[in-house]
Amino acid sequence: MAKENFFTISELASMFDISSRTIRYYEEIGMLTSESRESLTMQRSYTNRERRRLKMILRGKKLGFSLQEIREMIDLYESNPEGEAEKSRIIEFADSKLKEIEEQIMQLQMLREDILTYKEKYENTRVKA
Repeated sequence: MAKENFFTISELASMFDISSRTIRYYEEIGMLTSESRESLTMQRSYTNRERRRLKMILRGKKLGFSLQEIREMIDLYESNPEGEAEKSRIIEFADSKLKEIEEQIMQLQMLREDILTYKEKYENTRVKA
């Protein structure tokens, strides 16, 4: 059996270029757990599992998922990564996010067209010296 690695909150924060406060927040809302190591400082320590969870949380945030969606996807994955129901639910999350992104792209394209129209209008009415 592989030896379990432990990471301090500072090590994880440095590893993922985030603040210790961010890690504590994820712990407060139940997305991460720490262990108190027997030491003089009683410093929090995190296992490989928690490091992987933090990596998935940060990836999910980068992709635009809510913390609730990320929590559900991680729980589904950890409960049964090969399960068809679990895979289907995760695919539903991805499809929903893709639809949301497509809508945002359409809105941004319309906004771009509006700005270009106004810009052209003002360029054509500019007093020529």
